[in-house]
Amino acid sequence: MNQRMLRWALRRQGPDALPLRLAPRRIYILPTRAGWTFALLIAAMFIAGMNYGNGLALLLAFWLAGFALVAMIRTQRSLAGAQLLRAATSPAFAGDCVLVSLEIQSPLAAEDLQVTAQDLDGVEPAPSSSHTDLRLLQLRFHARKRGRWRAPVMHLQTSAPFGLFRTWTWLALDVSSVVYPRPQGERRVPEAPGSDGGSKRLAGSLDELAGLRSWREGDSPRQVAWKAYARGAPLLVREYQGHTAATPQFDYSLLKDGDREARLSQLSRWVVDAAAQNQSWTLRLPGDALHGHGPEHRRRCLEKLALFDMEPAP
Repeated sequence: MNQRMLRWALRRQGPDALPLRLAPRRIYILPTRAGWTFALLIAAMFIAGMNYGNGLALLLAFWLAGFALVAMIRTQRSLAGAQLLRAATSPAFAGDCVLVSLEIQSPLAAEDLQVTAQDLDGVEPAPSSSHTDLRLLQLRFHARKRGRWRAPVMHLQTSAPFGLFRTWTWLALDVSSVVYPRPQGERRVPEAPGSDGGSKRLAGSLDELAGLRSWREGDSPRQVAWKAYARGAPLLVREYQGHTAATPQFDYSLLKDGDREARLSQLSRWVVDAAAQNQSWTLRLPGDALHGHGPEHRRRCLEKLALFDMEPAP
């Protein structure tokens, strides 16, 4: 029944695109357990007042019924009109949690907004200023396996301000991230071919300028040609002949032990270790090779490993 109702609601409200204002037509409301108890109390007072002809009991019963109607309207309006401004994600490794930051503009406190979803490990409301309606929710989703991760349908609800009614809506946001292979493996990092000769050339030709090239993410600021940049030239990087030293080759085809996931995990382990030591490396996958260093090269390599044999190359 719940799945059927969810499919009907998603067809009725259509796709969600940020920024999103929650229209009243997509807000649903039902009494809570306290609300049903409150309704039973009002019914008992009304029956007792009619039975004994007690006008004061009838007045109190009508007054409480009016309060319940006001509480229903206030609860529904507390969620209707709220805006979802932004949803940001960050990559994660398999077995860890994907963090989704959900920014909501609502008069409710962040603690009054409750989110439930499949594989949701927890919700942490971030502290916000009392002078603004912006609320930030940090959602942690369990990443079970590598690949492209997409946010499941989320259930946003609240019972504020009186707790007599529960109002909710479903969110089908187009939010995705990448789950990297979990870095694990005990094999040693492969040595660079000709590493001895390459290190001698590096020391002997360190001052020999080979030329200039365009700046790339991960390049050291010490190699930037700042004088040329000050004269109006684009951001250029000096290249020396000594930089042609051999680098380690992380080759998928050379890993014969274990299945595909174990080999990808071992490559992920090498990439993470090489990036932590600020080294250059080359990642070789069937039909592709990535060479470089720095955080951007680390991200590209891990993304290649995450999507390996899962989707066609663009």
